[in-house]
Amino acid sequence: MYTIRKLFKFEMSHRLMSAYSKCCENVHGHSYKAEVFVYSSNYLNKDGMVIDFGLVKKVIQPIIDEWDHCIMLYEKDPLVKKLKKSDIKIITKQYNPTAENMANDLYHAINTKLNHPSYMAFKIRIHETDTGWAEYSERI
Repeated sequence: MYTIRKLFKFEMSHRLMSAYSKCCENVHGHSYKAEVFVYSSNYLNKDGMVIDFGLVKKVIQPIIDEWDHCIMLYEKDPLVKKLKKSDIKIITKQYNPTAENMANDLYHAINTKLNHPSYMAFKIRIHETDTGWAEYSERI
């Protein structure tokens, strides 16, 4: 099995509609890192690669650019209506914007765009802090 990893960095704020730590229900930001792991069981392209890192970046960077320097909110958050009237870059999601849910979202978006029979993103890791991350993968 071959695995490559590509790291992306972005700044984003969010707030959680419910969380164990009540401070996470306030708008706050993180310096995020998204690690994308692409797997191939035995395929290498004509250049001896699973996939070119440039292609990985081409597929993923538009998503990262959308998330960068925005506030991500759950679509049912009452703050959405207030912020939609402002010039603030806001993204609404159908989920509470936890690192776990973001990893799942990114995983499915990437595999939809890659859509290749010989390789796939098999794991996404979202770092909210230097010491805390969440990961999403499906069995291969």
